[in-house]
Amino acid sequence: MKKHASHAELPVILDPLPEEIARELHRYEESAAEHLRAARESVHGPSWETRRALPVSFLVHLEKAFQLLDQSHRFVLSHLRRSGSPVRCKPGCSHCCTQMPSGVSGVEILYLYHGLTVSGTVDVAFRRCLEREEIWAQLCRWTPSGVSPNREQRLTRRLHQYHGMDIACPFLKGDACSIYGQRPLPCRMHYSLSPPYWCRPSHFQHPHAVRFNLEPGAPVYEELDKLDAALGLLKLSDLLICGFLQFVVNVMGFQSIHWVDV
Repeated sequence: MKKHASHAELPVILDPLPEEIARELHRYEESAAEHLRAARESVHGPSWETRRALPVSFLVHLEKAFQLLDQSHRFVLSHLRRSGSPVRCKPGCSHCCTQMPSGVSGVEILYLYHGLTVSGTVDVAFRRCLEREEIWAQLCRWTPSGVSPNREQRLTRRLHQYHGMDIACPFLKGDACSIYGQRPLPCRMHYSLSPPYWCRPSHFQHPHAVRFNLEPGAPVYEELDKLDAALGLLKLSDLLICGFLQFVVNVMGFQSIHWVDV
């Protein structure tokens, strides 16, 4: 089961979650998992494998699942606001968009690819991702002297190094996310209680930024894994930029997904 790399602990007020909040979150996540399950059950293997065709109902269920997860976040954020700890994120804020999102499922990449296809910006996004991937590859080739950490420690260090380079996300258009409606879970679940500009790694207050992730529960991750298996996407890199490049070239060949009525 893929899980998103999380370097931001929940604020004290949410750790542990109040029982009534946790119970409501569970309802949202179970509903989201049900829609992901329905999306998986709508997949016709031969149609996807031979024509890259998926039923419109697949997209409907996928969109509903992410909408439910967004609603669950708004529910938690309203609790924080009432408790005197409002989240400081706002539209047009992109100070945290210098990270390399990790733990991304294949179906999330498929979803954002659909959004880019609709907007006609796949080629532009592909070129920008290639540039970022070259930088990432350079980080991966560099190995410091001394004791070598394990794979997870190496990944964590490289993610931290990449974030510190203050490189804008390739999916940004100015200060706005060009795939906001189809953004993956690592982007959806990241919030800040401190001033937004503290999230910028170049800001002198960055070490003191108070950020946290609202990760979905196991039912959502399990269904995402099953969806990836049904679509043959389990081998994609779970790093957003690398996985996107692989999906565009190896899975779609720059072609559009065929949405069909069943």
